[in-house]
Amino acid sequence: MLQLTHWQHLAICTALTERSFPNYLLYCEIEGLDPQPLRKMLNKVWEFLRGQLKSTKNIEKQLEALTDLIPDPETKDHYGAYPAMDTALALQSCLQAIVDSSIEDAEAILMMMAERLEEVIALQSDDDDAEPDLDNSPLWQRHQAFIDQLMSLISSQASHADTVKTLIPLAQDEGVSHLGICVHDE
Repeated sequence: MLQLTHWQHLAICTALTERSFPNYLLYCEIEGLDPQPLRKMLNKVWEFLRGQLKSTKNIEKQLEALTDLIPDPETKDHYGAYPAMDTALALQSCLQAIVDSSIEDAEAILMMMAERLEEVIALQSDDDDAEPDLDNSPLWQRHQAFIDQLMSLISSQASHADTVKTLIPLAQDEGVSHLGICVHDE
């Protein structure tokens, strides 16, 4: 990975969290939970990236509250808890990076999201024994195109505010997650 600033690491992690948010929405719908606490936390991270968050005192409290919102797949009987857990863990990394500027988890979050996507593609495969053909998977190609756009945007010389302005709709991708999940939160 390129040499990135702390802001760039955080922007990548936040974009990946945003992109995976529909997975958390679906989990909440299945479990009858309110996704708004996690949504509000993610919005705070975007505010921080824009330079609009004046105080980070509340972030530590949000980190504590987030612990209770992280799904435990071991206690659930559906696969949706895993991608939802990934979303919450990515958000946890974002919040921790605001509190501690030495945290630079972009590569780890990129890897976690790619591994979950590979797992989903394998689950959708007709051949249980074969490795998934990622190069021919529309989901994989879509994810790689997003990563390319994300890295290009993060590497641009645009201001942080302008970068975030472009990054949010890119990451939201009309409400479709990297796993192809779409749940409209109305």
